[in-house]
Amino acid sequence: MAASDVTETSSYASSTVCKICSKIKGIYVCPRCNILYCSLLCYQSELHLNCSEAFYKECVMEDIKSQGRDPFPEKKMNEILQQLQGNENNSNIDSDDDNDDSVEDLHERLRNVNLDDADSVWEQLTPTEKQEFYDMLQSGDASQLVVSWEPWWLFRKQKTLIQDVETEQVSPHPVYEANCPTVKNDVPLLSQISKTVAAPCVKYNILNVLGAYCYTTRFMNGEHHSMPAEASNILVNLSANLNFNHTYDSAVLALEAVAHEVVHYVWLGGSQESVICMKNDIECILTGPEDSNCSFYLKASLSDIYRLMSKAKHSKSIDPSAVKKTGEFTKRFKEHSLPSFVQKDKLRLVIKKLEYYLSWSRDHADEICCLRL
Repeated sequence: MAASDVTETSSYASSTVCKICSKIKGIYVCPRCNILYCSLLCYQSELHLNCSEAFYKECVMEDIKSQGRDPFPEKKMNEILQQLQGNENNSNIDSDDDNDDSVEDLHERLRNVNLDDADSVWEQLTPTEKQEFYDMLQSGDASQLVVSWEPWWLFRKQKTLIQDVETEQVSPHPVYEANCPTVKNDVPLLSQISKTVAAPCVKYNILNVLGAYCYTTRFMNGEHHSMPAEASNILVNLSANLNFNHTYDSAVLALEAVAHEVVHYVWLGGSQESVICMKNDIECILTGPEDSNCSFYLKASLSDIYRLMSKAKHSKSIDPSAVKKTGEFTKRFKEHSLPSFVQKDKLRLVIKKLEYYLSWSRDHADEICCLRL
């Protein structure tokens, strides 16, 4: 090799290495300073602190400005709350009747309204109901109205050292299968559809998809199938493997990529705790419900993602001919709205990739289940 070639190779390597840790290849570019970095940890490091803090400061300032344009300033909100509290104290005797009438009235107003259309529902609320909703959203009390969903993959069958033979019930299906998504078993083995050896990166690419799946399902509180277009949109945007065909050569990079996207999409409200929770969820999925069936949760997860994408593909929400209106609710709470839905052509490609991953998991599930994050 000529000296010039060595110099060019060295120059190229140095130009693609992370500019913060200077250890591994940089795969992300900071949108503010254009510096190349490799992970979320490097992005938040002291060497990049001035830029990252400025980014978060801008997010906070944008939020403050949006609140400043709200027609209900703090003083007015306090006056309304005090007035509502006074009215409540003065009408304790008839409170039950009033509540019943209010519920019936609201039920009547929402009778022919599409409950999946937030703008249509918002138009039917009274000014007092809108204010109560806004107060609840601002205080964080709205989250208390929803029962927190417990993921099915957290279940782990306890080992029984002593079993009473007389009371033992033999069942063809373990109990935990009833609480899990049905495994899609109608896909062929990978060895039956391809003679090419699967690339080593496949297992890490699947980890990237699983990370996005865990975060999405928790964000949707387990209701992802009731809003398939919205849920698939979040999942695809969090998984660079599904979104841009990015590949990974380690588990760390695969999961760091999801964490990076969570931070990038401010509307997801990502935090360090939520990222840690995502990684713990993946460990539970890879461990499985029991040692004798450790790959079951992996296959169930991929099957669930496959069905979610299939539902989204047939959803009217992503129909390009549909005109999406922007109502009062969407304008007022735009920080909680989603970006454009993933289109059907892209969903078809995603579904094909998931079919490949399902086939791969039937032959090579042990390769990914033995990974330790």
